Amino acid sequence: MRLEIKIMTQNDTDTVSRLVEIETDAFGPNGLSEWEIVPFIRHGLVIALIADDKIIGGAQFFRDWKHPDHAYLFGIAVDPDYRGKGFGTRFLSDCCLMLKEQGFKNVELTVDAANHPAVKVYKDKLKFETVGTRLAEYGEGEDRLVMVKAL
Repeated sequence: MRLEIKIMTQNDTDTVSRLVEIETDAFGPNGLSEWEIVPFIRHGLVIALIADDKIIGGAQFFRDWKHPDHAYLFGIAVDPDYRGKGFGTRFLSDCCLMLKEQGFKNVELTVDAANHPAVKVYKDKLKFETVGTRLAEYGEGEDRLVMVKAL
């Protein structure tokens, strides 16, 4: 299997539909729609994980306006057929290398503290550090851990 990561620069219907499908599989109605993916492609950074010419994952980043050398990972998702096999970990690791090559110094993300598998991957495999907690980030009971990785 040939894997590559690619920055998405075109918002063609097939690419956007595939990224939305992966988002919906991962996050249900809270996943990104075409109304969010297209602006991310145009004004943020969308990176796709591609296996044998098929998009199997997507990650969205934007630059922190207060700290222009910091990137924020808005979201990352992998096709259900490829989950639990290390693809997501490798994908995010490669994304971090790409961000470093573009001059970023840190990448930040937030994650539900109850999402133990994700926290474990971020901390143990990708070396993110927990730097705080944001209480009620998305409403009452929606607390998030803040994790940062130096690039």
